[in-house]
Amino acid sequence: MAKLEGADLLKTPLHGIYIPTFLCLFGISILNYDYLPYMVLILALFLGFNILRVKIQRPVLSKDKFQEYELIDKTIISKNSAIYRFKLDHDYDKLNIPIGHHLVCKVNINDNDEIRYYTPISNKFDEGFFDIIVKSYKDGKVSKYFASLTPGKKVLFKGPVGRMSYKPNMAKNIIMIAGGSGITPMLSVLGNIITTPEDTTNVKLLFANETENDILLKDELDEYVKSYPNFDIKYALTYPPKDWEDGYTGYITKDILEKELPTVNNDTKIFICGPLDMKKVMLQYLEELGWEKGVLQSKQDDQVFCF
Repeated sequence: MAKLEGADLLKTPLHGIYIPTFLCLFGISILNYDYLPYMVLILALFLGFNILRVKIQRPVLSKDKFQEYELIDKTIISKNSAIYRFKLDHDYDKLNIPIGHHLVCKVNINDNDEIRYYTPISNKFDEGFFDIIVKSYKDGKVSKYFASLTPGKKVLFKGPVGRMSYKPNMAKNIIMIAGGSGITPMLSVLGNIITTPEDTTNVKLLFANETENDILLKDELDEYVKSYPNFDIKYALTYPPKDWEDGYTGYITKDILEKELPTVNNDTKIFICGPLDMKKVMLQYLEELGWEKGVLQSKQDDQVFCF
C-alpha cells in the first residue's frame, strides 16, 4: 500500500488547505482580532484558487477519453511477465474503480491503434499509482511493446469497463478458475476480500499454467494461503518439474472440478478467466456437473461468471 510520508503529506487537501486555513484564522484571532476580516478575504481568494484548480484538472480516470499515464516502475515476475506501475497525477489520487472492472489501453504500433484490456492489481488503498500485469507472447504486438517500455514513457488508458462489480459477501463461497494471465481479475477480487475484515467469503483458486515459472505471483499467493484461513489454492501444470508436489499435472479436467468443487448449491459463485478455449471447456464441464449454465458474456448475477 502506498504511504504518504514527510513532505508528501503537505500535498494532500487536509494538510495543504484545511489545516493552514484553520491555523491562519486561529493565529490572527490571537494576535489582532481587527485583522480577521482581511485574513478571511485572503483565505477566500486562496480557497477560490484551489477550488478552480481542482475543477479544471483532469479526472483521475476518464470513461470516455484516453489519458496519458507515466510508467514509473517495471518489475519482472517471470520469464515472460512483468508488473507495470503507472503514476497518477497526485500522490493522494486513487484509481477507485469497481472491483473486477478493467482498464482500456491503447498503443500505436506501426501507425495502427491496438486496444487491450487490463485489470489493475493494485489494491483499493494504493495512492498515487496503479499496477497492471502484462504477459508477453511470442506473437503479441502489445506485450512486446510493453516489454520495450522504460520508466518515463507514457501510455494511454481509459475506463473502467466491465460486467462484474464485486461486492463483499456477494456469495458464501467463490471458486476461481484461472489460466495464465487470467489470474489478474481474480487478484483484484481476492485483494479486496482479504483487505476487508467484514468480508468472510471462502475462496478457492484453481490456477492452471504451462510451467511452474509461469505461475504469476506464486510466492504472494502461497503467503495468502498461510495468512488467510478462508483462502485455498490448487495449481495445475501442463509441464511440471520432476519433483512437482504442489498440485495437479495437466489441464484442469472435469474430474478435478468434481473433486475440488462443493456439491451444487446456491451459496457458491464460480469465476472463470483465461484463454477463450479454456473458458469454453470450463463452462461445458460445469454444466455437465450440474452447475447453472454459463455464457461467455456473463452478467453480474450469473452463478457462473466469465471475465
